[in-house]
Amino acid sequence: MFGWLLRLVVSCLDVLREVLASVLGESAGKIVDWLSWKISGTHKIQRISSSYKGLDKMRRIEKCLGNSQHKELQNFREYTSVSELSATILKVKNISAAKDPEFIARIDTTFHPMCEINKLTKEATTLKRTKYDVENEEHEMTLLSLWNSLQPDRELESRVSEMWGDIGFQGNDPATDFRGMGVLGLQNLHYLAKNKKTGAKLLAASNHPQYGFSLAITSINLTAILMQMLESGLLRSHFYFKCCHGGSRSVTLNDLHEAHCSILADFVRFYQDRKPATIMEFNTHKAAYTEVLKEKLSSDSPLLEIVQ
Repeated sequence: MFGWLLRLVVSCLDVLREVLASVLGESAGKIVDWLSWKISGTHKIQRISSSYKGLDKMRRIEKCLGNSQHKELQNFREYTSVSELSATILKVKNISAAKDPEFIARIDTTFHPMCEINKLTKEATTLKRTKYDVENEEHEMTLLSLWNSLQPDRELESRVSEMWGDIGFQGNDPATDFRGMGVLGLQNLHYLAKNKKTGAKLLAASNHPQYGFSLAITSINLTAILMQMLESGLLRSHFYFKCCHGGSRSVTLNDLHEAHCSILADFVRFYQDRKPATIMEFNTHKAAYTEVLKEKLSSDSPLLEIVQ
């Protein structure tokens, strides 16, 4: 009876904490956290782990770690190893198996998705910072494969050619267009062209007589938005939803490519539905779409639609 009443009191305090933090700021919330800890003997992260599930749990845990007074926990996105992250949490919070065996048992399922997303973020950031190199055979072969996938019936006349404009590059040498997003921009576009029927459909849509756009440049622009969402944390909700509700434990670079395909196809629909008067309105509609995407990723259903 006493245990049930204690859990009820702590649960009410957790609700009060959210209200006070939103009205008075995190300092007020931390006072309630301290009171809950004194009453229950458990830290907030332990209570979140036992009381919430799925995406809601992961969002709350990230917020809890981010608001910690301990630098090691604030930097939770730096951890790619579940054992290292969990060891840090257990040490900082002084949690032992004897004190909370259920929390220990849940560590892998709780923090595995987080570390997977952290690993993906680092890999994507490295690719973004890797400059396209015309002397790199792999880069050049991927670029040629991109052309062949989008233009299977046309042979590229030369490496530097006006023909690149037909699939949406700005100049005669696509290498210059990848400067902002590096090799990641190339890989995202290549994945779309190589693996998705949607690639051909989007290329056709880009040639619309009134509402056309440059496909390659648009893809690179959307890669930039995708990375902004990943680095800010918003895109993490999409991957958490996939892990927690989609039955997959892994998050790989292909998942980022899939997300790029999804938002590119969605943006093209959005852009052409708005019937821009001229291509000069492109950035205005891109900014509007970015806000729509933020709202989607902040919702309770942040999973992006998979395109074929």
